[in-house]
Amino acid sequence: MDLGLAGRVAIVTGASRGIGKACAAELAAEGAAVVLLSRDGARNAAACAELASQAKDRVVGAPADLNDEPAVSAVFARTMAEFGRLDILVNCAAVVGRGDFFALDEAKWARMFEDKLDGTARCLRLAVPLMRRRKWGRIVNVLGGAARQPQPAAVSVGLNNAAILNLIKAVAGDLARDNILINAVIPSVIHSERLDQTIRADAVRTGKPEAEMRAARVARIPLGRMGESREVGAVVAFLASERASFVTGSAWAVDGGAAAVI
Repeated sequence: MDLGLAGRVAIVTGASRGIGKACAAELAAEGAAVVLLSRDGARNAAACAELASQAKDRVVGAPADLNDEPAVSAVFARTMAEFGRLDILVNCAAVVGRGDFFALDEAKWARMFEDKLDGTARCLRLAVPLMRRRKWGRIVNVLGGAARQPQPAAVSVGLNNAAILNLIKAVAGDLARDNILINAVIPSVIHSERLDQTIRADAVRTGKPEAEMRAARVARIPLGRMGESREVGAVVAFLASERASFVTGSAWAVDGGAAAVI
């Protein structure tokens, strides 16, 4: 199925690994030019090299910290200078922070929101004016399951994601007037380096074996397995495409049916 993405230009945040890289790969495979925005310069370069082997001149690396407004603005300016347009924004940069809410100090609490909510809002404010010029745009925000189902061990993460979900619904109507569609994808238990890190941290925090922590997560999934990053990337590519032209203000669960049984 042709998603109509050939010639489109996308910026993907958090694109150096995991779901973010999978989203960038799917968009590039569909013919879009993709700018990989992520914090770690070495990881960013490695991801670009991997994707560029498949997409040739349509993959650009742009290492930047989403908390650094001038650096992020420069990425958007560079995108316009190199490609002359911006059609798609995928906000995939994540924040990882688990633990007792009452044990969080003020600095760590503030940093959590800088990494996710503030970075997402910053990218939205930079992307929308560029999309409005062409009366076409797709914005897809990748959120965690705690956006809908609060978790005692991940209060700050859940609040970040819930706030972004609220933001999506708040701006969807206004953006629709310029044919800019904004949606969320909410994956859960996706096999990735980040999930492995979370499971290890939970094992240390609870004193339980990693294998037991992993099995407990899979047990909540009706499909009986973890998801793959590419499966999330495929849904993101669809929402970024011409095929999703009547979809906005929505949140799509990519979780093997977990949300339906919680």
